[in-house]
Amino acid sequence: MRTNPQSGSNEPRDVIRRMIAAVLATLFGFIPATALAQSDGAKLKIVESIWGFDGRVQPGHFNPVSLLIDNAGDEPVDATASFVETQGLLDDSGGKQLQQVYIAANSRRWVQFYPYIANVYQTDWRLRVGRHSFDTLQQPRAAFRTDLDSEDQAPQAVIFDRPDYQSNQPTTVKHFPEHIFPPYSTVTFGLHTVFLDHVPDWELPRQQAFMSWLKLGGRVHVLKDQRGDFPQFSGELAELSQPFDSFRVGSGQVTRHDVQRSELSADIVNTALSVRTSRTEQEELDKTIDEQSQNQFGNFQDAVTTPAYLDEEIFRSMRRMTQPEHSWPLIFLLAVLYIGSIFPGCWILSQKKQIHFLATYGAIAGLSLVFSLLFLLIGRRGYGESTTLHTLAVAHMEDDTHASLFQWNTLFVTDGDTYTAGGPDQESVYATASGERAVSAGIVAGNAGGMEMRIPPFSAQTFLSRRRVTVPSLVFQINDVELTQSGLKSLMISAGENFAPADGTVFRAIAGARVYRLAWNSDTRTINHVGAISRLSQFTQHRYEDTFTFGPFGPAADVDDDRTEEQRFYDEALPDLVRRSLLDEIEYDPTRFELPADRIRLLVYSPIPETLQVPTSVEARETGWVLFVKDLFVEGK
Repeated sequence: MRTNPQSGSNEPRDVIRRMIAAVLATLFGFIPATALAQSDGAKLKIVESIWGFDGRVQPGHFNPVSLLIDNAGDEPVDATASFVETQGLLDDSGGKQLQQVYIAANSRRWVQFYPYIANVYQTDWRLRVGRHSFDTLQQPRAAFRTDLDSEDQAPQAVIFDRPDYQSNQPTTVKHFPEHIFPPYSTVTFGLHTVFLDHVPDWELPRQQAFMSWLKLGGRVHVLKDQRGDFPQFSGELAELSQPFDSFRVGSGQVTRHDVQRSELSADIVNTALSVRTSRTEQEELDKTIDEQSQNQFGNFQDAVTTPAYLDEEIFRSMRRMTQPEHSWPLIFLLAVLYIGSIFPGCWILSQKKQIHFLATYGAIAGLSLVFSLLFLLIGRRGYGESTTLHTLAVAHMEDDTHASLFQWNTLFVTDGDTYTAGGPDQESVYATASGERAVSAGIVAGNAGGMEMRIPPFSAQTFLSRRRVTVPSLVFQINDVELTQSGLKSLMISAGENFAPADGTVFRAIAGARVYRLAWNSDTRTINHVGAISRLSQFTQHRYEDTFTFGPFGPAADVDDDRTEEQRFYDEALPDLVRRSLLDEIEYDPTRFELPADRIRLLVYSPIPETLQVPTSVEARETGWVLFVKDLFVEGK
């Protein structure tokens, strides 16, 4: 528990409060005369918009939305901009993405937001800059299949252009202005492949964000420049200059092509975007799903593959852990007493001639007031609850000490108030749970990013976050491995001297398209192969019967199961986390995923360290588990 998890720094909270105040002031008209003068002369218009990287969005991720706003007026604009998803014509959904915007008179500026895209279907978004509202923006189509039967769609791939580049060459791949590449790696997961024929003119944060994206599994194809030479990279990008036709950078891959951008053919692009597919497993799982769905649930299988459904599954169970334990017998007794007091109690009182008739009305009013207060006191709270932060997370390792941490959070509070979440220097992005109505929450992205939310007493706020965090050193090395076409036969992984697994830590490995059980040996400090579990598609397969009958994480506990609901939730969440982690590979269908033969994917599922919990402004009991995902490479493959 921490009274002030932000290490004494109130900067993120102050920034969010100032933006919230500015937005409220703008909405309700409490604007200083100077601000009115600035807005009156402004004529704003969106002249260009780029969703994601190639005009599509990647559900299950925080996506950049880049808007080029033109100010044709004679006055500058200095105001808070808000970006929010809408439901219908008037209703907002979730919290507001906020940022301070300055656009000089008669000039243009790119403004970038990073909303979490959950729904694969088109929806509308609303932008406001100060008092100025724009026409609603329609979310474009998703960058992957929306059901199991539709045709494949290529992932997002772009070639970077300099700001002054005017040509449409090449026409075989989408173009992206390099100067609006996001400065935060946490919003780059929807990008699959980049083609590059020059050294981008980037400041340090964009260079670091690009290299983080690459190390987490990105794919870079380097082309020759206009002089016919390969670009010579320096600084943070220096690793791209290795003199090999193909080489790894972290889990990412760099490939050099002896062509210029005008020679970039469709064959090169299509080869770069090829995706491994195990058709046999696809057919087997489709058959299983069809049998289940035909017998019980119709065509439900399409819906459960969407990121929104996966996230809502997790949040649904997390909400159950934070529901107040009401005293229903006492509430029922009070209801009986209230009804009995009104009738026959007040009726008997009205029959007494020595009592004035107004006393009956007074008794009715008094009883209504007293019992209303009692119901309010007893019904709005439970007994024995405490402020609690529940967390479930996936940490995709960038290197031995840094990870991209995707988190589901539920903050349950006993006192109604305004709370903040967020810490400095983590490239943070936040979002409320998908499908929620308008939420009193303001969200700011970036190194000073955070979220401010109003939470009523004895209730919870669910929210998502992705942050680039420093983790306890996770140094692993493959000492021995036997990997054949039929699967993993043996595996021994040595751990660094600083690795100390917590009690209950679970070890698994993915090789090819199968999941294997591992065990920790404290004497030799190694993680060893124990045996196969199943195909990845079966391990992560959605449990239809459990969802409809008992909830998303399985049936009610057996009589002999003495685990708490909280313990059962964390114990049984691992397959869903593995399935959800595939979205970082831009793959939502486990039957289509197969790990390359040059690596073993180590999965370490353990209680979340306190240092990885989302910093909040309230002292809370913190619980949670995290799945660490790290690729280990097999020499010679």
